[in-house]
Amino acid sequence: MAEAHGKSGSITLSGLTAGVHSWEISYDADTVESTDFADAGVKTYVLGGKGWSGSMEANWDAANTAHAGDAAASLTLTAASGDTYAGSAILTNETVKVTKDDINRVSYKFQGTGALTITL
Repeated sequence: MAEAHGKSGSITLSGLTAGVHSWEISYDADTVESTDFADAGVKTYVLGGKGWSGSMEANWDAANTAHAGDAAASLTLTAASGDTYAGSAILTNETVKVTKDDINRVSYKFQGTGALTITL
């Protein structure tokens, strides 16, 4: 597998106008224990629900209208390799960071709602 530099990744989210410079996504699957007497003391599991969430960091922009608590919006994350992760997400957290020696930044956490489409 060839490594890819992250410099050409991107995000598309309604209302987000700031230059995003990092993102991450986590896709999880729950398991439910299904062990019974017939399993002779060895635990067994079945697949439960699946879900996804993540975060991103951007340069703060006054024109940005995406905020935590807004209704779910279409989100597409694209890696430098061209792989995409797309679905509907709710911004659950928004943190603005201002320092004397850097540009203003905003970071978001999001929770996916519904299916995540992964195109590799």
